[in-house]
Amino acid sequence: MSLGFTGCDNDFDRPPVIVPEATYEVNTAISEFKEMFWDIAQSNSSTTIPVNANGDSIILGGRIISSDKDGNVYQHIYFRDESGALDIRVHGYDLYESYPMGQEVRINVTGLLVGGYGKQMQIGTLYNGSVGGIEPEDFSIRAQRNGLPSLSDAEPYTVTISDLNSWINDKSKLIAWQCQLVKIENVSFVDGGKAAWCDNPGATGATNRTLKDADGNTIDVRTSNKCTFSSQILPKGTGTVVALLGYYASSKASWQLTFMDPESGCIDGFEFVDTPETPDEPTPGTTIYSALGEDASTIDWSYESNSVEGVEAVWTWKEYSGKHYLNASAYSGGKAIASKAYAYSPVIDLSKAKSASLTFEHAAKFQTTLRTLCCAVVREEGVASWTELAIPSWPDAGSWTFANSGSIDLSAYAGKKIHVGFKYGSDENGADTWEIRNLKISE
Repeated sequence: MSLGFTGCDNDFDRPPVIVPEATYEVNTAISEFKEMFWDIAQSNSSTTIPVNANGDSIILGGRIISSDKDGNVYQHIYFRDESGALDIRVHGYDLYESYPMGQEVRINVTGLLVGGYGKQMQIGTLYNGSVGGIEPEDFSIRAQRNGLPSLSDAEPYTVTISDLNSWINDKSKLIAWQCQLVKIENVSFVDGGKAAWCDNPGATGATNRTLKDADGNTIDVRTSNKCTFSSQILPKGTGTVVALLGYYASSKASWQLTFMDPESGCIDGFEFVDTPETPDEPTPGTTIYSALGEDASTIDWSYESNSVEGVEAVWTWKEYSGKHYLNASAYSGGKAIASKAYAYSPVIDLSKAKSASLTFEHAAKFQTTLRTLCCAVVREEGVASWTELAIPSWPDAGSWTFANSGSIDLSAYAGKKIHVGFKYGSDENGADTWEIRNLKISE
């Protein structure tokens, strides 16, 4: 008996490539759909999507521009047409295998729920009183694939941080840009090469980092603590990024970038490092950290307990005659409203400092409860409670003239990582306006 071998191409028939063909016909543009339900999303409520004016189901269509492969986009699919992009929630895993980037889809959304989360529009089903994920079996019926994936049809749109910040309250721009896949050039990560993507890799929740351009404009980078790259070090240097553009509004509105896979080409021109760099030891007298500059159009500070009944935002970043400052007030409707709200910095690294002191400039024309209820505050990274710090020098009442705070000793926090900030307090006896700018921490 003899055995003969031939090439593999002759041994097996190649399986045919099945090209899916959708039977749905798109009848509504994404921008038109967003316009229809805009007020619902802006109120963070939800409603069931009806049939259209002709009595037909509303069919949306577009190309998928997201991937959940690395876990940072979790149980969401983003898709876009020529008019805009949308976020649809799907209660499934490894969605990228069935719905890869570049895949054209047509989706019957009638009967689903549309609503807002942080005023960003989402489509899904009812879960705990708000928009939750569609079950995969239902989604597979509603979402028809059309043709094969085409990554060239899912290229990002180039935009600048400055443009995005100028559009933050522009309805037409929000409709067009929320949930888009964007490219931003000539930017760098704050703490690139030093900090990880996340503070608590593997834990529940997410971490905010900051991306900035050469002019100091910034945008938040939000990363799930459970994604595959949460413990990796942020790239250092300057380069180009590609990410999903999210939006979140509570006390203030802000854009947020969500990265899908840092090593897949969505981060270009940066240097990747495996271990964080050791911070340089500061020279005595030098500035370790500065913020709240009067020429800054935006800041990367956060707020806590910033909204009270009758006051949408106690703390705001304001501008007057081209100069900017941090402003706090709970005076509204002709009366003082009781409040306690905090504004605070990102993490500040004092690990190499032998000593540290805080200074800033502030102004307050009216002073009733200001000096008793307001103060500077500090806390270590990861600690929930604030330590109050006495302010040595207050501005004179009767004018909006800025005065130096005097030096506040932070030496007890040398060698640590901290947040600094301010507590604003008010009661029925007074809700004074407090203006703050040009903060510095020095060795």
